[in-house]
Amino acid sequence: MLAPAGCGGPHYRPPPVTYLPPAVCRADLDRLHVQYIAAAAPEGPCPVYDAVRVSTDGVPWNQPGLVTCDLALRLERFNREIVQPAAQRYLHASVSQLRHFGTFSCRSQPNGEWSEHAKGDAIDIAGFVLDTGDAVIVESDWRGNRPKSDFLHAVARGACSLFSVVLTPNTNYDHRNHIHLDIGPWKDCSV
Repeated sequence: MLAPAGCGGPHYRPPPVTYLPPAVCRADLDRLHVQYIAAAAPEGPCPVYDAVRVSTDGVPWNQPGLVTCDLALRLERFNREIVQPAAQRYLHASVSQLRHFGTFSCRSQPNGEWSEHAKGDAIDIAGFVLDTGDAVIVESDWRGNRPKSDFLHAVARGACSLFSVVLTPNTNYDHRNHIHLDIGPWKDCSV
């Protein structure tokens, strides 16, 4: 397992992220019925490899998000293999919408490294809407209502098998209201 940023020594760099060829990745998105449009890579210091703007990955998103095609594929699998089964198990419902605070954002981390958001390889999930009309919100339900809390914890634990980094309200104050998921080179499962 690789050390998180800042913990691997001053000269340690993890290997770069490997991406699927764009034609292969987009064919997979099409096969899985992910709703997206090809997007131009943002200009400036934060390029996004094989950028797509996703609006639905099995469930609609509250707002479209600019991500790498590879992250879009991973999020579709996350919805299908982790989120929906956990919703059935803990809430006896299905998730009908993913609510997120954002995906791509050209910004750095406090340590000076580029954020995975700056590469289109991250998403901050604020919560989910159920087919019952009820909402599960990370900020209020992570430590609150037991079935909703159990659902969110199961989703975060399950995410660790699909994403490189999973940060939650247990990580620090900055993540009090969302679950951060990314496919960057570092490994950290702070659930």
